[in-house]
Amino acid sequence: MAALAMDRHCGLADIQSGDTALDPYLIAFRSSRCSLESTLSKNRRRTEDTGTHLRYQQTSTAVTNLTVVPVSHLQIHSTGLAASTMIFESKLPLPSVPKTDVFNYIFHQGRRPYPWSRVLYRVDQTGETLTLAELEEKSRRLADALRSEYEIMPKDVVGIFAKDRVCWEQSLSLSLSLSLSLCVVSCLRLTAWEQIQYPIAYFGALAAGATVALIPVQQEMSETDIATRLVQSQVKLLITDSDLLRLAEVSTDLAGAVRLITLDDSPNQLWASLERLLARGRPDADLFRLESEASAEEYDAFLNRTSGSTGNVKSVLTSHAHFIATMEGTIGTIPDNTDPDHDVWLSPLSLGFFINAKLHMGLNILLGIPVVLMNGPLDETTVDVIGRHQVSFLFITPPIAARLARADFQASGVDVRSVKWLLTAGAPMHDNLRQTVSKQFGGVPLDLEWGTSETMLIAIQRDADSRRSGYSGTLVNGMQAKVISRVTGQELGVGEAGEILVRNRLCRFKGYKDNEVANRDFDAEGWFHTGDYGHLDENCNVFIMDRIKELLKVGGGYGTHISAAELETVVFEHPAVASVVVVGIRNDFTQLDEPTAFVILKPEYHHHPNPQLHIHQLERDILHFANQKLTGLRKLTGGVRCLSHFPTTGFKINRRQLKQMGHAAGPEVANGLFPSAVPNYVQSV
Repeated sequence: MAALAMDRHCGLADIQSGDTALDPYLIAFRSSRCSLESTLSKNRRRTEDTGTHLRYQQTSTAVTNLTVVPVSHLQIHSTGLAASTMIFESKLPLPSVPKTDVFNYIFHQGRRPYPWSRVLYRVDQTGETLTLAELEEKSRRLADALRSEYEIMPKDVVGIFAKDRVCWEQSLSLSLSLSLSLCVVSCLRLTAWEQIQYPIAYFGALAAGATVALIPVQQEMSETDIATRLVQSQVKLLITDSDLLRLAEVSTDLAGAVRLITLDDSPNQLWASLERLLARGRPDADLFRLESEASAEEYDAFLNRTSGSTGNVKSVLTSHAHFIATMEGTIGTIPDNTDPDHDVWLSPLSLGFFINAKLHMGLNILLGIPVVLMNGPLDETTVDVIGRHQVSFLFITPPIAARLARADFQASGVDVRSVKWLLTAGAPMHDNLRQTVSKQFGGVPLDLEWGTSETMLIAIQRDADSRRSGYSGTLVNGMQAKVISRVTGQELGVGEAGEILVRNRLCRFKGYKDNEVANRDFDAEGWFHTGDYGHLDENCNVFIMDRIKELLKVGGGYGTHISAAELETVVFEHPAVASVVVVGIRNDFTQLDEPTAFVILKPEYHHHPNPQLHIHQLERDILHFANQKLTGLRKLTGGVRCLSHFPTTGFKINRRQLKQMGHAAGPEVANGLFPSAVPNYVQSV
């Protein structure tokens, strides 16, 4: 809507002159770099259009640094070629520096004016609702009870152990190892009462001044996994539900001195429920309020976890200032046709995932848009929920996208015409899959949001320019970026690829909790090394080629890095391939990575009288198809392997586990061949 549309400002802060040493792998990008003369001319024109200052810094030898800076925030940069900088800066308006807490920002200072009677949450099929007024009052009541009965003070950590919707529907069993015995706890479907209570638990903890640690249950989770998270985050109180209570009890016993609360009230329960606590809390309790920039930076609102897909799980500190800055960047990039008074959003996965919480327990409240809470996952069997509630926005993770892409909406009579905004994040998605999903929803673009656990939102696709193939969006409000060579560490220019570093002008990233080694990813100037490999264009659009950890080193000698994403794009072109992930399987004999493709087949390729022979032949066909298009070092020397589905952590594909599976497959992998029989460990993933 026009009222929410944001003006654009100049984004390119510095243009570096002189030559730049490039990674040998990136020589092809040299041709895209503008000459100094053309860049000067271009930016002189830009100053006439955008009202920026153009500043030259000269030494006795030559022009060594040119700076283009928005009038509202001029910066001073070092002079001299060796020390010159090139910073890409968001073209979107710079919001005010945060100086409040998340609770008061969401309910008062940040949200647009709309009636307190507005329904913000509605449970599908049961009809339970929660209004803005009810949510704030109950959150204050809970905060009062947490303070008076559990002594929860500012900087204490409150964990919320949520359920993963996939395991609710599949009735997943979680095993608990207790001495020599084995207890099994079944995850049951989440009740409407528990669903509607979740936002109250979330905001009640924030209103008490606590730091919130969301712990969504996942398929592979054990009591030791949860206990490790509790200890790492130093959780003082854990909020759970009766279905997960036994698992939570064992986990808190292992962690030590962690008390429990349940979302629901069940018979013979030793622990207090939210319903009981709400009855004892004051509706007007005002226990925690931040009113300065320094305090908003000092106090942490969330302890977000990394996925652990490429290493150990870490706890990321997110200050109140950081979360608010992210919300300002998020609200500043919503589509122009957003209509808060008539739109309806849908939460397609657990609110325990931080990115889903940001959207559906943050952005929706700021705008005043009701969210439908589902009783199960969004897939081809439940997509009719969109028509029933006239849903206008869907956040779609890659696994959800893959299932919706295969659905036949027309045959099942599903009406999705109300959808006008689609968004994905969390993992790369091939253009072919994105286009297929877009067609399913009448051509609505499936926009990509780029962010990390450490930084939250960095860039988002919002127009034709930022939606170009391969791009991950434009830098959001307040974000800065620079690109450095992986060989020399030198800063690179427009179109030159290297590691992307980012920082937020409104706040500093806090880094990891109690992890000195991991915190080396944050430098003294506030830059975070994302580990993403790519480049930026002159309009601050981000092109990510691959994760640095997912670059494969192949070939003899020192080796050459190639992009897994490049190989995946080729494999995806085969008509039988629904999804593909390429990882490097280390050959123990040569000590080089063997590019190996793990593939999920389209449904029509699953049926065959002799499935083992059929799968084996398809693996050979896909390998032959790919290697005809891939040359030299980019061939799939590790072969192709068909799986029923990928192992995941959160909603990201677990590449580390795929590598382990490749190693376990035996010596055939080194020759590009796989046994046609699928081993048990693959079937159980």
